[in-house]
Amino acid sequence: MKKWAFGNWPSRLFAIPILMVGVAMVLNSPARAVDFSGERITIVVPFNEGGGTDSYTRFMVPYFQKYLPGNPKIIVQNKSGAGGILGGNYFAQKAKNDGTWVFALSTSTISNFALGDPRVKFKLNEFIPIILSPRGTMLYVRKDLGTQGISDPKGKIEKIRSFPKDKLVFGGKTPRSMGLSLRVGLSLLGVETKDVWGMKGNGPMALAFERGEFTVNFDNTLSYKNNRKKLHQDGIAVPLYTYGVEKDGKFVRDPVWPNVPTFYETYKAVHGKEPSGDAYDAFVSLHAMSVTMSKSWNLPAGTSKDVVEAYRNAARKMMQDADFKAKRAKIFGPFTQTIGDEAFGIRDKATQIPPNAKKWLAKYVKERYDIEIK
Repeated sequence: MKKWAFGNWPSRLFAIPILMVGVAMVLNSPARAVDFSGERITIVVPFNEGGGTDSYTRFMVPYFQKYLPGNPKIIVQNKSGAGGILGGNYFAQKAKNDGTWVFALSTSTISNFALGDPRVKFKLNEFIPIILSPRGTMLYVRKDLGTQGISDPKGKIEKIRSFPKDKLVFGGKTPRSMGLSLRVGLSLLGVETKDVWGMKGNGPMALAFERGEFTVNFDNTLSYKNNRKKLHQDGIAVPLYTYGVEKDGKFVRDPVWPNVPTFYETYKAVHGKEPSGDAYDAFVSLHAMSVTMSKSWNLPAGTSKDVVEAYRNAARKMMQDADFKAKRAKIFGPFTQTIGDEAFGIRDKATQIPPNAKKWLAKYVKERYDIEIK
């Protein structure tokens, strides 16, 4: 009897249907249910306790413990330093992609990545967004500059310009952090400042402003309303403009501060024309990092779709939770949250600066701060 090179062929033929049935059963079987029972989930916050990203994270923790399958215990791990870079690098090194690690992302971390800080070792563009939370930005000045009695935006800017540079002191975390967008905006208005980098966060910056060490400062519009309340109620802090929010391709006034003009209104009042050009395109990219991508939670690359959807479903349930709705105003304000794959497009827009704009920006930071943007 003739033998086949690979054994008894009829037996092989008989085995093939069995194999195919097995494959079909695997392919058609429902995905394994995600269950975090008994698990401990670590959320890395790359800033100190009490800051904006930390408050944002700790506010959401109890809701995710409630709505994630299995009701896991969630701990917050603060790893601060270098404008979020140290925490981002730690997450990239330690995080597993099984759903037990989450990274709380904020503007400074995004800008350090997008502007090519050589210390960045994480690949932000590979993170998987769970929830994306926009926030507005407020630029404000000390009453010492005398803008409080001036009603029109052009007059306010002209008053600020009348001061020597060493009287206009501005602070931030690093020249690649969110503060850069504010500095670029001021330069587009013809205002140059004495810059102090190395601040640990918005809290220390506000204290320096309160002591009179800074005369120009910024914060997100919710924080300015809630955490800097005494500063503006006592008249120490005077709003100059907000970044506004994007709606239907246009920038409109921030819903938290509808009576404060936007940067775009101010630019037009100062220059008598609509903003345009490479410098403005650079500013728009930085704006996207600081407003539309202000805060978010992210899973590491390689996390399964089932786990990603479990987190996103928990976020959706949180948004409908009665307790959350009653308390959300201070942390989330009136801004629309993004939950789902559409967050990828928003992130890509925020982290991909047009070539000519990036070239302009590279020259800007090289001349002022002697740093390189790649």
